[in-house]
Amino acid sequence: MEILEGLNEEQKKAVLHFSSPLLVLAGAGSGKTRVITHKIMYLVEKLSIPVDRILAITFTNKAASEMKERVIDALDLKEEPVWITTFHSLSAKILRIEAEHIGYNRDFVIYDEEDSKKAIKDVIKELNVDGEIYKPEKIKNVISQIKQNLDESVLDFYAFTLPHLPKIYEKYNEHLVFSNAMDFDDLLLNVVRLFRENPDILKKWQDKFDYILVDEYQDTNLVQHEILKLIVGNRDCITVVGDPQQCIYTWRGANPENILEFENDFPDTKIIKLERNYRSTEKILYVANKVIKGAKGRWKEKILKLWTDKKGGEDIHLVILETDKRESEFIGKRIKSLVEHGYNFSDFSVLIRMSYLSRNIEEAFIKHNIPYQVIGGVKFYERAEIKDILSYLRFALQPKDTQAFKRIINLPPRGIGEKTFQKIHSFFETDWIQALNDAYENLPKKVQIRVQEFLELVEYIRRHGNEKPSETAKYIVDVIGYESYLEDKYKDWEDRIANVHELFNALKEVEKSGRTFLEFLEESSLSQAQDNIQDSNTVKIMTVHAAKGLEFPVVFIAGLEDGIFPSGRAFEDIEQMEEERRLFYVAITRAKEKVFMSYARKRASFSGYLNETKPSRFLKEIKEDIKILSDKKPISKKEPVKSDTFSVGGIKKGQLVKHKAFGKGVVISINGNKATVLFENVGQKTIMKDFLETV
Repeated sequence: MEILEGLNEEQKKAVLHFSSPLLVLAGAGSGKTRVITHKIMYLVEKLSIPVDRILAITFTNKAASEMKERVIDALDLKEEPVWITTFHSLSAKILRIEAEHIGYNRDFVIYDEEDSKKAIKDVIKELNVDGEIYKPEKIKNVISQIKQNLDESVLDFYAFTLPHLPKIYEKYNEHLVFSNAMDFDDLLLNVVRLFRENPDILKKWQDKFDYILVDEYQDTNLVQHEILKLIVGNRDCITVVGDPQQCIYTWRGANPENILEFENDFPDTKIIKLERNYRSTEKILYVANKVIKGAKGRWKEKILKLWTDKKGGEDIHLVILETDKRESEFIGKRIKSLVEHGYNFSDFSVLIRMSYLSRNIEEAFIKHNIPYQVIGGVKFYERAEIKDILSYLRFALQPKDTQAFKRIINLPPRGIGEKTFQKIHSFFETDWIQALNDAYENLPKKVQIRVQEFLELVEYIRRHGNEKPSETAKYIVDVIGYESYLEDKYKDWEDRIANVHELFNALKEVEKSGRTFLEFLEESSLSQAQDNIQDSNTVKIMTVHAAKGLEFPVVFIAGLEDGIFPSGRAFEDIEQMEEERRLFYVAITRAKEKVFMSYARKRASFSGYLNETKPSRFLKEIKEDIKILSDKKPISKKEPVKSDTFSVGGIKKGQLVKHKAFGKGVVISINGNKATVLFENVGQKTIMKDFLETV
């Protein structure tokens, strides 16, 4: 049978099982995505189930796109299968149709993290509580945990230490409803609420899907698990695939109990294990298995032992360097050497536990002329200049959006401060456009002129923005003099203007694809770090969390020191330490051919001095199974104890800097007020230090 060609016996069993719920325990690199795509093919071709009646859920947009491509190719589809998706995208689709049943308009706004934090900041200010104790980022995390637990009684627990939290929580949710907005957690929570309160709507969505498949099930939270239970109902039409050994998101709500308890929630579940690894060599898997073997508690019940036909392989190397600078130098030089022996830059990934560790590595890569991409950091659509322009479009098309309105009403400055805003607010009835019109006569004459200009611009956007977003964005930038505003406000204005022009290109692609701006806005608001990975010949630098689901021929795992990997926060918490172990396992299993681990005996602290480190406790468990190399050369006078990288008093040798025109570079030498810099894009230049800024 063609559909089963190329599958091993366990994969075939998983594809062919339909008589009860199925839990596939699939190890790293075991071909779990193949199982899901082949099962979709079988459902369509052998069981005659239309592809639009199959729901397949995975965890990243990138994974969903790859799965769609495989299914399109295999089934020769003419249209994209819209129900191969992520949990958040699925929820958004459902709510775009059903939102009115829970008190929202269908054109609701999705608030990203920054929007949510600003809304919480407004609430904290309104309630006049201590902003140092109730920091927006901290409160946002707590609110997220409450929503992900599907239990508002958790509020009482937090109220012991944060007595104002229940009121903040209530007001924040009122703010969201007032603005016709949902945060990321609401997308999921509101689907559960919709289904529980409306049995007829639940039945409609149950009837819509004949079969449901879920990937990366170990990363589901309680709300996502509940959505699945509701959609499946009392049917057997579900296959989930996951690996408790790769559960690394409990801090973000992931609940591994969903896998451990799956058999209780879905009676008569069959379990199939996929332990054959198609990615890594035998030596890599031996070390990975040894790391995860140390897992404690209930995990032991479902631990998989990976094996492969790729016998032997190269030793895993642990390289011990004297300083963090030398560690980065080693990584850069080894990549250069391997490229000279036939590897491409895109074959390498440098995995780090903490994002700040990328600084030294970037410096080394620029020095050695190694092209690279840092995955993560500020996503394109979260950059201030991008959000400014998108907020104009967003507000004009969704005029109840409070955060978009507050962002743009005085940008560029129009003389509308807090007092004027409060006056406008007092006229609010249906939306902010209505409030501006009704408040108009009560505003100062100068402000009236600016408000009239603003309303005319908004009206133009309302007429053209949804169908012609690129042209409209250019119009906005011209009318408000946005490039001049950036030039006056930011040192890196050229980069920001370039980003705005890239936004024009992105919106032009939206127009070509036939999508509306509001469809694009939803996609961009649900984007993830992996979605920004460029298919280019560059080394990828990323956190281990961001590397989940990816693979590379050669992997470097840097900074393997106690306090970094494992994180210092895990020292007093057994569960957190167990997650750090799983994270280490995930890092090792990203590699196909070679793994280089490294740590520095001395690492620069944020105060600037080199501190003694301790090797990661995980290394003790595998030291007999890896090859250890040590750089014992003493620190010379040219390597002062105080690290240049973290110094704050001016431009220093070895520092990563930025120039308006030339971009990022590393300072090679200093001569008076001049610095010789090796730039990433234009090579070596000698420049006045005043024209450089630290990165």
